[in-house]
Amino acid sequence: MVKKPLLIKFLISYLSILILPIAAILAYYYPYSTAIVKDKASAWNMHVTEQLMNSMDIFTKYAYNLPAEIMQNRAIKPYMAPENEYQKVIIASEMRKYNITDAFIENSLLYLNNIDYFFSKTGSAYTIDDFSKKGVGYVYEQWSTEQMYQDLNNATEPIIRPVETVYVPGGHKVNLLSFVLPMPIGGSNSPGSMLILVKESTILNMMESSSDTYNGIFMITDDNQRCLVSSIGCNDIINSEFNQLLSYTDEQFDNHQFITLNEEQYIISRTTSEINQWNYIRLLPISDTIQDIRSIQFNTLILLGVIISITALIIYFSLRYNYHPIKRLVELSTKLFADESRTPKNEIETIHYALDQLSTTKEKLGEQLEQTRPKIRDNILFQLVLGNFENWDAFESEAHLYNINFSNECITVVILSAESDHNSVMILKHCKAKFKLLEDGIIPYVFKSQYNHEIIIIISHKPMDSLQSYISLLQQELLEVLELNSLIGISLSHHKDNIKVFHYGYLQASRSIEQIRFQRTNTIVTYNDAQQPSTGVVSYQTELMQTLELAILKNDADRIASLIQHIQTYMGGTGMPAHVIRTIYLNTMSILFNTLERFNKDNDTSLHNIEFIFQNRYSLDQMLSIMTDTTNKLCEIIKLTLPTSRKASSENILAFVDSYWHDSNLSLQFMADHFEMSVSNFSYHFKKTVGHNFKEYIDQLRIQHSIQYLKSSNEPIEIIALKVGYMNSSSFIRSFKKITGSTPGQYRENMK
Repeated sequence: MVKKPLLIKFLISYLSILILPIAAILAYYYPYSTAIVKDKASAWNMHVTEQLMNSMDIFTKYAYNLPAEIMQNRAIKPYMAPENEYQKVIIASEMRKYNITDAFIENSLLYLNNIDYFFSKTGSAYTIDDFSKKGVGYVYEQWSTEQMYQDLNNATEPIIRPVETVYVPGGHKVNLLSFVLPMPIGGSNSPGSMLILVKESTILNMMESSSDTYNGIFMITDDNQRCLVSSIGCNDIINSEFNQLLSYTDEQFDNHQFITLNEEQYIISRTTSEINQWNYIRLLPISDTIQDIRSIQFNTLILLGVIISITALIIYFSLRYNYHPIKRLVELSTKLFADESRTPKNEIETIHYALDQLSTTKEKLGEQLEQTRPKIRDNILFQLVLGNFENWDAFESEAHLYNINFSNECITVVILSAESDHNSVMILKHCKAKFKLLEDGIIPYVFKSQYNHEIIIIISHKPMDSLQSYISLLQQELLEVLELNSLIGISLSHHKDNIKVFHYGYLQASRSIEQIRFQRTNTIVTYNDAQQPSTGVVSYQTELMQTLELAILKNDADRIASLIQHIQTYMGGTGMPAHVIRTIYLNTMSILFNTLERFNKDNDTSLHNIEFIFQNRYSLDQMLSIMTDTTNKLCEIIKLTLPTSRKASSENILAFVDSYWHDSNLSLQFMADHFEMSVSNFSYHFKKTVGHNFKEYIDQLRIQHSIQYLKSSNEPIEIIALKVGYMNSSSFIRSFKKITGSTPGQYRENMK
């Protein structure tokens, strides 16, 4: 009769322990779960919208910069095109060099108003009349040729035409977004304009790829609230309730997180590009979002009911066969603490005996704890400098047990780093003994860092106390007594009004240590000495990285090597902070490594290179060496993989040189244009094919012919210089003396 009530009591107790927390969780979870899901969906909706804006900004920024880039191309001379047919060929050839954005831009056309010609990035050329002929040019249904002519000739600011149907060359229809950009943007006396065409399908694919579960409505509008592109079509936006979004003000967008349209509630998000002031708007149906959470709520209730039922059965049968708690406790006490006297004891006596043994064990643990107090104290101090305490109360609740007290107003953190393998325990003891001799009022705490070679010293002192002399004496004694070369970094003196000053001091001392390792200017450096004004540093670094990426994009190996040398010179500048050097190194190596990875598909080698380049800590010389080796490898790969024109064989090159060697216009640019190659690529190809530098070869050839003229005629030096291709006699005399060792006049006299 006694067992049954005890069993029921245990069953009720265990079930209460299980059910009460679950009930409390459900009471909180269900009322707020829907609101939480809406907030998360709204945040994700804004993230997807900003992601699309960032992707579009990257591509449209290139489109806006393209007119200026073409204007800076010295080979394109718009004002010579009406009189020089060869210039038209050059312009068409140069436009093909900008054919690198097929992922976004369908076509970009350079329009010159003095000849009414369009030059495509594919190398094709069109007249303005071709844009009225279907199948030949680009024919717009809603943009007449006359209006297009006026817009292209009179544009002073960018003109964006919303997505519209266009007949492209070949005759089929394509929906295109059109940019009309004057050259240059905002300038006057423009020689022409850029017409940049983007497929609607390209932008829609970007919209869909911005979210794995795309089920919303996207639209892009300009600063005049015109619909440029929409996932359901701008006509459907204008002819439905969605058109009210086009007239929304910024305040209305900011005040509305949800909106009801067509009897459907949507989550709405909008963001505006700083580049072109376009508005990116996304509508996400709330019904799809809430449907999932409601299904989860229902399934959760069923699952909890099953769990509680099964758990109740398990608890019942467990208690049914294990309801003797005192007996189990006695058996456990007997196993843990064997009775040395072997005297028979009842259950209560056995429990008393076990409690006595526990008390004895507690005293032994207390003694062991006293021995570990210094280690615990050092760990608390180390957590303090790492910034792991949120406030003074949290720190003092642990610190007062170990007599840690910062009674003075100011805090200074010092880091001592050993430069050789010494016994860290011996160094720590020597530092503690030295700082015990400090004058009254200064409170030092000396302990080991997580690195074996580092000692951290926290000094609590008054504002007027000077610590530099003590630290210098400590370094000198370490050298004399332990023969230890050490580096010491000292933070600024901080007022202890905020517990985070310990962490700031630790970071400042660490930065000072890094400065010593990189610059080797001194073995004791304070944070003031390690600082450097940051004005212009970030922008200059960004400019260097952007220039390097552009050179890589153009596969210009010579330019890449030159830029890396410039970056290395900048990294080695006097007074450059260690963290800035490491940042430049990591950014540069990331760019070089990503380019190498594009050429090399070996994943195992890539993973090994990542660990080698980024996970180790190197000195400045090692960083410069790694950058040089990586750059040489990249330039070699670029030169080997660059496509070479099939016409540029050694026979064709020498035949062309033989025809034009006496022409003063013969240059590396002239040759590169003829063989449809860039200047740097043709220079590399010429040396590899012919075996000589281009200029040296031409000079040798011209000087050889000039020698024949000097021997066989009495013509003046100026006439001979013009005959062999030099623009003036001074250039001819300089090249002649460099090759033969004498001037043309001296050579003629010697021959006589």
